Amino acid sequence: MKKIVADILLDRHMINQNILENLVEGKPYLDHKNAVLSAPVRHMFMIATIWFLIKQNKERNLSIMEIGTWFGASALSWAQGLTEHSNSKGSLTCVDAWKPFFDLKEHKNNDYVLEMEELLESDFAYNIFLHNINTVPKSITTQHFRGKSENILNCLKDETYSVIFIDADHTYNFVKKDIMNSLRLVENYGIICGDDLNIQMKNVDRNFAIQNKNKDFIKDPKTNKNYHPGVTVAIEEMFGEVSSWGGFWAMQKIDGNWGKISLKDMPIIYPKHFNQENLDKAKNHYNDIKDSLD
Repeated sequence: MKKIVADILLDRHMINQNILENLVEGKPYLDHKNAVLSAPVRHMFMIATIWFLIKQNKERNLSIMEIGTWFGASALSWAQGLTEHSNSKGSLTCVDAWKPFFDLKEHKNNDYVLEMEELLESDFAYNIFLHNINTVPKSITTQHFRGKSENILNCLKDETYSVIFIDADHTYNFVKKDIMNSLRLVENYGIICGDDLNIQMKNVDRNFAIQNKNKDFIKDPKTNKNYHPGVTVAIEEMFGEVSSWGGFWAMQKIDGNWGKISLKDMPIIYPKHFNQENLDKAKNHYNDIKDSLD
């Protein structure tokens, strides 16, 4: 059995090494099966968030930070938002440790998680990110910090960012800490947002969510749907109900208060860096939920 596992790991390593050696300069690489980890439709709302801010103030120079970057798919979507709505101007900061972080006791039978850990341990994910971030237009300033978000965010100045996007560890303590450390960094009329709010607290079994908030992914007994309880609980504690579209959530800071936003009438723009499979998923998902969006 150990030899079989070792052979599988060796095969994966050789395949991944071949991918790294054959990356095409200037062309994003997101064809790996784990490249886009969440629902592709959410990237449309990332792009639309930039539209929303520019609609409020066309002269605004936007500064974006994302916490949790992986291969860089979301970073490319934020960059596309700046390209589409802000004349390819602005800045983008990515924060990620690019190191294994899952609780393997909880996920010991989850091949998907085990492969993610391998991609992090081998630096494959980090090297793909470096390639992808270099495809962003040069007029957009990019930088990245490799390390734990709690260490990095504490070193940054207040009210530095127009958008902070949180998509790192989804267990409760880490989500809440990332939100709390980000609040002071958002400028006035800026937005804090994130991924994987599959269900808001009002719709789930509240007690069950709280009891399991330190687990990554569970099934809600009330709705029979899978979700990240840590994300649901932390967001409800910090903001109550938030603006949410297909699992992407957002709140805007106005004179020290946090409120919902509307993406009604947003332009329908699909990520140009998606392969056909993820593009089809985004289109189909959007068509399923478009009538319920506000």
